[in-house]
Amino acid sequence: MFKLKTKTDWKYFKIELFFFIFICYIGSIISDIEYSFYEEHDAWKFTDALEYRLVIGTYFFIFYSIYYWVFLKGYVFKKKAIPIVLSIICFIVLSHIYDKYVMNWSITKLPFVSAELKARALKDFSRPTIYFIISYTLNRILFTIIGFAFLLRSLQQDEQLKVLKEQQLIAELTYLKAQLQPHFFFNTLNNIYALALKQSKDTAPLVAKLSEMMRYILYQSDQKKVWLKDEIAFIRNYVEVENIRYRSAITINLDIQGIDDQSTISPLLLLPFIENAFKHGIAEEVTSGFVTVVICKNEDELTMEVGNSIAKQNVTKCGGIGLANVEKRLEILYPEQYQLDIQNDGKVYQVSLTLTMK
Repeated sequence: MFKLKTKTDWKYFKIELFFFIFICYIGSIISDIEYSFYEEHDAWKFTDALEYRLVIGTYFFIFYSIYYWVFLKGYVFKKKAIPIVLSIICFIVLSHIYDKYVMNWSITKLPFVSAELKARALKDFSRPTIYFIISYTLNRILFTIIGFAFLLRSLQQDEQLKVLKEQQLIAELTYLKAQLQPHFFFNTLNNIYALALKQSKDTAPLVAKLSEMMRYILYQSDQKKVWLKDEIAFIRNYVEVENIRYRSAITINLDIQGIDDQSTISPLLLLPFIENAFKHGIAEEVTSGFVTVVICKNEDELTMEVGNSIAKQNVTKCGGIGLANVEKRLEILYPEQYQLDIQNDGKVYQVSLTLTMK
């Protein structure tokens, strides 16, 4: 009749099952309780009709379920208007034939029902005519089932659209990270190459630091979120690598405050701003220049300010693929949860980022 392929299918099947249990059993029993309470002033009088509600409800449950799962649901989900209309006409005719002949005849043969219920079923079965109560069938039964089918179709489409958007988001983030990581290693390897050419004693420590950073990128950067403290440790390593490279040639200040053990952040989100300060700001400076990085965590807010002097030959080059990628990631991962301000007066390049971390 139907197949359950995923957890989502099973979830909606349970909703459908409860819907038919409600309209076939629970709704009628609640109606009987209300009538007994208000009209007969004895709420427990509803039990007189309980056997009838359970037996008749089971027959209706079978008929409605077959109509919904075998015919109606497929037509609604495939937007087939003509088959839906034809199924409505067939439902009206077949439901009355099913009610009069199939249900009433079989009830008289059931060994576990009361004689009173059998007599009632036999009386209805023996009537010479069939009454097609179209208004009741349409308003109380068909429109309810059809409306439910369209509602479920809308919910499933919304969920499928959400899944597609999430898949698209993951694909885009993966692409952005794939761009960012080679870009980062390219810059760092350039640093090592420059020191190796000078046969510097700092080459080995720089390779060791790079190894630690590679381990972080390989084993943690593919996660949706990482501990903020781990991301900060990575940044410390990066700044230390730059310190080894520049030594006392430029002024490098790193100030980190308020980092706790519970906060998380998207990996490699802050690095491009700091990397940009070294690459485009002071890459060619040998006797002067500065980079200042201040990161502060305060309750649910993370602020970072990165400032650097601008080498004369790089006045128009600040930015690059790293910053373009991180701005896209901010838009995707923290929509309406961040403020980014970039200032460039030709002498100092200043980045200010405020991130709401919920």
